Amino acid sequence: MNLEQIDTSTTAGKARVMQLAAEGRRVAYSNAGHHEWALARDPRWDWRTRDYAIIAEPVGPDEVWVNVTPSFKLGRAEYLYGSCATAAADAYTSEVRQVRYIRADLAGGDA
Repeated sequence: MNLEQIDTSTTAGKARVMQLAAEGRRVAYSNAGHHEWALARDPRWDWRTRDYAIIAEPVGPDEVWVNVTPSFKLGRAEYLYGSCATAAADAYTSEVRQVRYIRADLAGGDA
């Protein structure tokens, strides 16, 4: 089981784990001092007897290619995502462009 690397020896780390759990992330627990983790379906948040962690989950693909079609029906060169979007179906032309999107956390810089 892969776990997020959050330092729960601090109050801030414990608060972060509970915040992520409140946002819907899955929680794992272990008896304090042990390293055998199990899924915590309804965590008791008893930090004296248990350790808690957030289960690391894949966020999505590293990159996505999207077909972008200009829509002249709107009167200006706005772009609609997806070459078969219903709003763009009437304005479909051969000017489909493929655009590569990279996840912001992998793009670097201020994405």
